[in-house]
Amino acid sequence: MASGMNTFAMAQEKTPASPEKLAETLLAAMGGREAWSSVAFVHVEAVHDDLDIAEPFVNRIWNDFSEPRVRFSAENSHFKRARWIAKGAGARETNAGGPVPMTEAQHESDRAWWEANVYRTLHRIARRDPTLRFRTVGASRLEVLRPDATVLNWFVLNQKGEPMLFGTGGDTLGTAFGPLTRSGDLRYPKWGARADGSWRYEIVRFEASSTAPTGAFPPGPRP
Repeated sequence: MASGMNTFAMAQEKTPASPEKLAETLLAAMGGREAWSSVAFVHVEAVHDDLDIAEPFVNRIWNDFSEPRVRFSAENSHFKRARWIAKGAGARETNAGGPVPMTEAQHESDRAWWEANVYRTLHRIARRDPTLRFRTVGASRLEVLRPDATVLNWFVLNQKGEPMLFGTGGDTLGTAFGPLTRSGDLRYPKWGARADGSWRYEIVRFEASSTAPTGAFPPGPRP
């Protein structure tokens, strides 16, 4: 029996592809080069469950791929929080009052999140960003590299090139991705979950456009 199972497993092994080929396969599975190259802004709304928060909350993100400009909000019946970064500055808001300037470390954390956002990375791959490099680890793992060869993102792909697991930088745990769904020509995972079970989310709204809509990033100090 064991011998038969091993033979079956060997027959199912994937033939390693070149890094560039694996990147193309991922892009095709997510909707294709034409679709992602034209996207420069996304608005995502998701319902999150977190082991450290008593009840689910709604999380909203407005993300401009062209510059580090991101707006976040999260709320449920017990709290409401928001934050934003733009042009080297940022602020946070909570139920307690108005905006509080971010520390340098807080700003850098959100800027790093923006740089490695999965949708922005897909956009850069689609635009053939010359600063990106690719590396494969085994037959299923694709790593997207910065010019200094550090890891920006990594993906574990299934036979169709769809992302099953996603991570940023040196994160070894990653986020498990659910089956893909569609918004126009784009495809994206309907849900995601931290691989250790500490949180999960389900996307309920996904909007993309070639430019940031009017009002997506209101002027002034408030997010």
